[in-house]
Amino acid sequence: MSVATDILAEGKTKVLQATQQPEMLSVTFKDAATAFNGKKYQEIPGKGALNASISVLLFQLLQSHGIPTCFVQKGSHPSELIYSRLTMIPLEVVVRNYAYGSIVKRFALEEGTPFHKPLVEFFHKTSDDPQITEDLILEFNLVPTEGVLQTIKRLALQINEVFVPYFEACGIRCADFKLEFGLTKEGQVVLGDELSPDNFRLRDVQTGAVLDKDVFRLDLADLRETYQGLLTRLEAASQTLKTVSKIYTAEVYVHSRKNILNPESKAILEALQARGYSSLQTLSAGKRFTLKIEASSLVAAEQTLKQLAETVLSNPVIEDYELIFKN
Repeated sequence: MSVATDILAEGKTKVLQATQQPEMLSVTFKDAATAFNGKKYQEIPGKGALNASISVLLFQLLQSHGIPTCFVQKGSHPSELIYSRLTMIPLEVVVRNYAYGSIVKRFALEEGTPFHKPLVEFFHKTSDDPQITEDLILEFNLVPTEGVLQTIKRLALQINEVFVPYFEACGIRCADFKLEFGLTKEGQVVLGDELSPDNFRLRDVQTGAVLDKDVFRLDLADLRETYQGLLTRLEAASQTLKTVSKIYTAEVYVHSRKNILNPESKAILEALQARGYSSLQTLSAGKRFTLKIEASSLVAAEQTLKQLAETVLSNPVIEDYELIFKN
């Protein structure tokens, strides 16, 4: 068990401490509830332990589907978790399935309106957390590469694909949630921060009852009782939920690596030049494969198709590939 030592940072709802293992971090959830940028504040005994317990369930759920997270283990007391240290990316990533919160005001939507497909929005983690576009994220160098940004977006959608049926099995609508990501020393993108109802909008499917921090924000119900009820429902679902397979459609584009002219491309280029297209300087022929695969999750489908693309559909010596999912 890692023992917490020096305080590294302290926010409104969590305390981050170093541990005796340099690669680990102790995160203690406070019993504090805040809203409206800290203007509303209340100490609620037991809230920290509930947030930690719910986060553990959701972290373990994602890890069981192959999604990398910062979670390592529970701590020495109920409100403490041990995380891997990450270099955090200064973005909040919001995945929306239904219209609630700021998007309702921004676009004059009716609250609860379902979106045709999940939306991913980015917000810059500064004093007022402004919304930010993908182009501005790259312009301001908030991520190391465009590839990292696309990985974050892909992971956010994969996480949503795990959460939606899980909460549905509990009779809960997962309207939206907020994520944060970080980088390991090796540069891998990993889910960080917490997965507590402080960062979700959850509604009871039958009654419409609020099951997240909005009960405190809007004075709708007792927050501790709400979170305890949510934890009970999630624990019951974790015992009974079965994995359901789904059919995924994907396209694999195989093409020559940059500055490599494979024999097929060379033959086509020479034939075209012989037919009078002498202005052509280079040509890279490619192949497209459309596949349907049955898998338990998008992560599992991606892992299988990557292996197929790397070992069968492409020649790793001279070719690269792109994998694009269509659903």
